[in-house]
Amino acid sequence: MSKTYLLKICLAITLILGTATACTFAEQSTPDQAPSPSPSPSITTSPSPTAKNTQEDNRRLLDAKVTRVVDGDTMKLTIDGKKEKVRLLLVDTPESVNPNIPEPQPFSIEASDYAKKMLTNKDVQIELDVSERDKYGRLLCYLYIDGKMFNELLLEQGYARVAYVFAPNTKYVDQFRAIQDKAREQGIGIWSIENYAQNNGFHVPKTK
Repeated sequence: MSKTYLLKICLAITLILGTATACTFAEQSTPDQAPSPSPSPSITTSPSPTAKNTQEDNRRLLDAKVTRVVDGDTMKLTIDGKKEKVRLLLVDTPESVNPNIPEPQPFSIEASDYAKKMLTNKDVQIELDVSERDKYGRLLCYLYIDGKMFNELLLEQGYARVAYVFAPNTKYVDQFRAIQDKAREQGIGIWSIENYAQNNGFHVPKTK
């Protein structure tokens, strides 16, 4: 076999091997095609309900009707068809009908008349505290007329003092005392008489 023929064969083999190597290299050097990103799942957000600017009222309110005003801080009511005698919580008005006091105390008649004018035969609401009754069986309450607490109105007018503060029925005692302080500063009603309204009751000045 001639040398020229062998050389041609070697060249042919070299070309074939070179081509195969180049193809392999080309395949390896070509970057893999990135997979198409799967579409993100759509998130449907339900519209939130409109916020209500309301506050839960945790007061225990009962509808009632005033049938009689006994004095400034004591009334007779009809509640769900039942007759009840009620005593206003945390306030005390001067005595006008106490059998142990021969004469009405100063501002007792004014307090009683104010209560009669505001409450007689009126539809009201009462709020109970923790302990519902006193030792006399009277229902203890905060009384509301036309959305206003009557206990507070008595204090504002100077017809009552903050009194009978016994736990656990002390829900409004701080605000009652704040109202009382204003009435005292103004010197109205019971606060117009020096040393009359005291922590332990009403003390009528002795006449000479």
